[in-house]
Amino acid sequence: MPPVRRFLGAAAAALVAVCVVAVPPPAAAQNADVSLRLESLSPWVSGQHRGALDLVIDATNNGTDALPQLTLQVYFGEHISTQADFDAMLTTGVPTTVASSPPKEIHGVIDPGETRKMAMTVDLKAIAAIDQGDSQVYPASITLYSQGTVVASLVTPVIYLFQTPEKPIRSSVAVPLSAPIAFGADDALVDTAFPASLGEGGSLREILNAIAGSASARHPRGAVDLLTDPMVITQARQVADGYHTSDGTQVPAESPEAARATRFLGELTSVVGATRNVETVSQAFGNPNVPSMLATYSGFPSGVAPNLETQLDAQRASGSDVISTLNATASPRVFAPSGAQFNDETLDWLARSSLDVVLGAADTVDRSPWQGLTAPAPTVPTTAGPTLVLPDPSTQALFGRADLLADPVRASQMVLGQLAFIWKQEPVPVAPYRRGVVVAPPATLPPTMWAPLLDRLAGAPFLQPRTLTHLVDQVNPDNPNDAGPLHEESEARFDDSYAAGIAKLGGDVSIVNSMLGSGSQEPIDLRRRLFTATEPTYLTDPLSGQPWLSSVDTAVSQAFAAVTPQGVVSPDGTGQGLHFTLTSHEGTIPLQMGDPGDHAYRVTVELRSQDFTFPNGDQQDVIVDRPGVLVSFRVIANASGQNPIYLSVRDPNGRLVPINPDGSVNPIAIAVRTTAVNSIALLVTVLAALALVALYARRWFRRRRTTQT
Repeated sequence: MPPVRRFLGAAAAALVAVCVVAVPPPAAAQNADVSLRLESLSPWVSGQHRGALDLVIDATNNGTDALPQLTLQVYFGEHISTQADFDAMLTTGVPTTVASSPPKEIHGVIDPGETRKMAMTVDLKAIAAIDQGDSQVYPASITLYSQGTVVASLVTPVIYLFQTPEKPIRSSVAVPLSAPIAFGADDALVDTAFPASLGEGGSLREILNAIAGSASARHPRGAVDLLTDPMVITQARQVADGYHTSDGTQVPAESPEAARATRFLGELTSVVGATRNVETVSQAFGNPNVPSMLATYSGFPSGVAPNLETQLDAQRASGSDVISTLNATASPRVFAPSGAQFNDETLDWLARSSLDVVLGAADTVDRSPWQGLTAPAPTVPTTAGPTLVLPDPSTQALFGRADLLADPVRASQMVLGQLAFIWKQEPVPVAPYRRGVVVAPPATLPPTMWAPLLDRLAGAPFLQPRTLTHLVDQVNPDNPNDAGPLHEESEARFDDSYAAGIAKLGGDVSIVNSMLGSGSQEPIDLRRRLFTATEPTYLTDPLSGQPWLSSVDTAVSQAFAAVTPQGVVSPDGTGQGLHFTLTSHEGTIPLQMGDPGDHAYRVTVELRSQDFTFPNGDQQDVIVDRPGVLVSFRVIANASGQNPIYLSVRDPNGRLVPINPDGSVNPIAIAVRTTAVNSIALLVTVLAALALVALYARRWFRRRRTTQT
């Protein structure tokens, strides 16, 4: 290059540098007439490669006048060195700029109501304020000018890595796959938005697509813990099989909605099958509030005050069973309590359940004593045994900002910038100690945010993605010898009578399950209905949960009626109901069972009495598979008159079936009257009568002789 050209180039560069510093900082907020939205942005920039920041924005003109003479420019502030600096970027933007990119002219105008896509590339190596000897996070303002006037700007962190990070931190991301109750107790669809959530663009399908692109692809880069609500799977199957709505509309299995649900289940099966990178965490079916299930209730008879721990265990097992239908295995170690609600009883239950990795909220434990100037460690031991895994509080706070979530790419970049700052600020610990961070996005994220978020978390070179179990095994807590106290213990509990209904019906469903035997779908459906009644929403509104309990009560009552003797008639026609008359000291007690419908119930019918003996046994195993099955018992009366025989029915496990009209397991009394004459008593009576006749005859003959004399 000729010396003159080199001189002119250097002079121009110097002039640019002077102009860059001299430019006043633009406004950080967007005005009402023009809005900017990030369509794409380089998650990080590598100084060892291009060193270029690529971005695409969408500019929308909400005003009434066209925007001509457009210019796009990026301003940079001092690198972020404290958490306060990062927080300030969110509130005040870039208060002091230290550098800017050369402006880029955008041809054309933006007419009112129009959205223009604008692309720009910034060479960070050419900006002197960008440290070329150390990796940093910089606040940047992307600013749009029209006719030399700022019309809109947005702020985002820019991550510059001057070299590949040598000591990345281990990171875990817990992704929720959950949905509200979509079908009512009458099996009608009540949440009309649920079928759409399963299709492309829907909230649930976008989660799977994002995981498939980052953690379960052919060459996965990330790792994900998928917190799976079993009701999502069961409700998706209901849609796939065809359903009806609350207004009576029938949606067949050939409908587009059913086809979307089928494709969703296929994609979910593929995602959870990536066992190396996707750890499937099953929620308990119904996703109940655990402290409320472990509370002690007083609304039970006979002074008994049990809790619902057995029910909770069954719900957790049911959740794992649903996961297994996808040819996947739920993690035996990890659990995420509903709403991250804890108390000491919850930790004790988790320890008894062999669950040693428990996901909480950012504030489940007060970690400030160990936090200091750096982010707290994600793992906290407990006295009960399980390790609490807690998301980073600063990162979690970003998910609560509606202004960020309105721009999913920008919000995702904010999360990554926060994690980059945590990686940068924390010193590298001495081996074997390791650093870690956990992110737990809420289920309410905009669907379009999942892909840019998970893609960034999977590929960032300063993060080492791990599942929660691996993170707990590898990351050391700040307080390894001190259990962290719970910040606040949950005192949630169901209404006593509502809890009593759950407990009673839980036992009834277990009896029906035993009577039907393995292979029947009926008990599974009843259990799931009962589990749904424990949804957290019914803690404060038990009346809304009552239809679930009523549907279970109706079903079990029909089952018990089928195995309850009724309409019994004695052989001689003198019996009515459960009243019999025997004309001999020996006879038969015939019992007629109820109507089982389409089911076949296996029970044991049992008679007991001190006034009768049963020559062929007092128990009979019966299969009630059709209406009016007859069961007959031979009896021998030990005494005449009316005496009771007590009738009971037991399930195959030996438990008494509640066949009493009052719903109790007390036996039913059968009134049996014996009219046969006792032979010994009859002989005594005859002999006594003969003696009286003889005595009378003797007196009569004596009186006659006396008269003749």
